[in-house]
Amino acid sequence: MAPALRGARNTALALTLTTGLLVAGCASTASDPVRHVAPTTVATTTTSAPTTTTTLPSAVPTTTPTPVVPTVGWSHPATALPPVGGFTSLSCISDVFCLAAGGGSNQADDADSVGPGAVASWDGAAWSTPTTYFATSPGAAPPPWLPAISCTDGPLCAVADGSGHISVGDGTNWWPPVALAAAPAVAPNPADPGPGHAGARSAAVACPTSQFCAYADNTGHVATLSGTTWSAPQSFTTRVGSSTVALFQTGRVGLACATSSSCTALIAGTALDWDGSSWTASPAPWGASAVDGDTAVSCPAPGTCTAVHGTEVSTQTGGSGWSTPRVIDGNGHIDAVSCPTAAVCVAADTFGDVLRMTGASWGPPQKVVPSPSAYTGDGTTLSCPSVQFCMVLNGDGDFATYQAATPPVATTTVPPTGA
Repeated sequence: MAPALRGARNTALALTLTTGLLVAGCASTASDPVRHVAPTTVATTTTSAPTTTTTLPSAVPTTTPTPVVPTVGWSHPATALPPVGGFTSLSCISDVFCLAAGGGSNQADDADSVGPGAVASWDGAAWSTPTTYFATSPGAAPPPWLPAISCTDGPLCAVADGSGHISVGDGTNWWPPVALAAAPAVAPNPADPGPGHAGARSAAVACPTSQFCAYADNTGHVATLSGTTWSAPQSFTTRVGSSTVALFQTGRVGLACATSSSCTALIAGTALDWDGSSWTASPAPWGASAVDGDTAVSCPAPGTCTAVHGTEVSTQTGGSGWSTPRVIDGNGHIDAVSCPTAAVCVAADTFGDVLRMTGASWGPPQKVVPSPSAYTGDGTTLSCPSVQFCMVLNGDGDFATYQAATPPVATTTVPPTGA
């Protein structure tokens, strides 16, 4: 990429982030379940959107790790700048705008380190110095657990974690995290060891537009963001023997939204579907066998989804039922899946292997990043905003990018602005 072009993109990206901050601004009233409050670096007026009074932090990276030169196929792996606790989630909206979230409490870390929640941004050539979205201090809320991030045009990003906190920002500037309202009390699942155990609390977030996000956690709570306000969470249950108890899954749960009126969450043996006004429950493709381990799902169109768990994949098309799961990765431990279209999907496992589906055929696992050595429990995450570009990232911060043979011009532009 020519230096002049990259400079123009960075300038445009900084302007876009400023616009995204103004769009994402919110106020708080006593009658709302949860609203985001303005960051301390921004002065507010009586209107609902904050007015910036100081220069916003630069979106241009202040450090320069080894840049990745786009090549056809998967690039050689390189090392990013890991925040405290490792990376746990990745979201890209173009080949020049990706966000990785990590930090906080990390039960898998060798030293059991605890630090602030952090986000690093990718501009197409290098990663920025991580910024803090979730500060920690004595007596404050517990550090985030396994943060998950989702970004959309604007840009607008949301980060959710297993402690029930959510933060919204533009990738550089972040509103302080807010705790969702208490969900209806449900009898605990006997498989749930409770907070503080590895994998016992995780959450997922999906934002298909700058005005809507969905949230789900591994204990059966779901909520939605409309405009600036999060709904009160709902609690979903399952039957264990003769008892009705809360849902529970060890590890990450899957959540994807094709539109603001079509979302699917997979929690253990239950699928939760959002139709724009309410959530409904139905059997998930794996049933009770999905209680242990990570689950991921991607939905490129309403009612059309691909889900992965363990060694297997299952699909649904046009709102039909889930297909019988089939093995695609003998290594197991598939952590993530991203489908830019119904005909193209990419999955990744915890060992740094990726698998690509074209049509209905899955290729064999291909090693693109090394297995993590420091943050071995963080898994692998990936994001494919188009059929031309993907990024995969492990917990240690090792990453690789995929570039199609003939990318169209549209894939090398700065993120589009939102409404």
